[in-house]
Amino acid sequence: MRAAAIDIGTNSCRLLIAEKKANKSLDVLSRKLEITRLGEGVDQNRFLKEEAVNRVYKALEKYKKTIDKFQVDKIRVVGTSALRDVENPHLLTDKIKKLDLVLEIISGEKEAELNYLGAVSNLDEDFLLIDIGGGSTEFIWPTTSDINFKSLDIGCVRMTEKFISDPKKKIRSLEQKEIQSYVENLLKQKLDLNKKFKVKGVGGTITTVAAVKLALEEYDSSKIENLRLEYFELENILNRFADLDLKTRKKIKGLQPKRADVITAGLIILKTILNYLNVQELYVSDHDLLYGLLKKELLIK
Repeated sequence: MRAAAIDIGTNSCRLLIAEKKANKSLDVLSRKLEITRLGEGVDQNRFLKEEAVNRVYKALEKYKKTIDKFQVDKIRVVGTSALRDVENPHLLTDKIKKLDLVLEIISGEKEAELNYLGAVSNLDEDFLLIDIGGGSTEFIWPTTSDINFKSLDIGCVRMTEKFISDPKKKIRSLEQKEIQSYVENLLKQKLDLNKKFKVKGVGGTITTVAAVKLALEEYDSSKIENLRLEYFELENILNRFADLDLKTRKKIKGLQPKRADVITAGLIILKTILNYLNVQELYVSDHDLLYGLLKKELLIK
């Protein structure tokens, strides 16, 4: 049995196609990602831009051809932070009906839940799972009887648009401090954790930083999975990003050029979270909500 999952995020649009193996694990058949920046301007004006919707539609046209080629049994398409925030999501939902795709806009809590489902087989008992996206960051952690989910409106695109005046230039230390301060205040107000956790990270910001650490010419999930990132490494990579203009930053190995304008803000969010948690390291995974969606569709527990 085969299924396809598409995640339309604030920054990127991703496809994962997999089938259920005899041992009830997922065998990934195709994985694709395009930076579509659907959330462009959303934090400021709460409306989708037509050109942003067209970028997503073009990516989905390609994905639909891939899905048809693999003859999948089920398709799920979900939208996250940017689509939750706007007053005109119909601009996209109506348009993609032409491709016979039905878009489901999920809550931050549902997004966190799917991330947990995707990553659960790789998690220790005392874990905190974090997913830094373009518009929001999800936190998932266990209690004695339940799993807690929290979604906060801090993402790499949102923080870039809010605080970085010109992403083409070097990122000024004042702008870095403003992002850090904003994230710190929100964490203090909204995230009350009374114990120490091991941290695992999913999402584009974190997997990209891992790819930069390894200087990958081409993204390789097997090299990323369970890679350890230490706090001092994040500081070094952040300083490197911030000290370069956009043109030079785009040439860094492991960094997709279209992420280069927002990656610095994403890394500041990550560093601030670890600092707030008083944690010196995290482990990386790309088993996120796409895996969670496929596990649901293929009835894998």
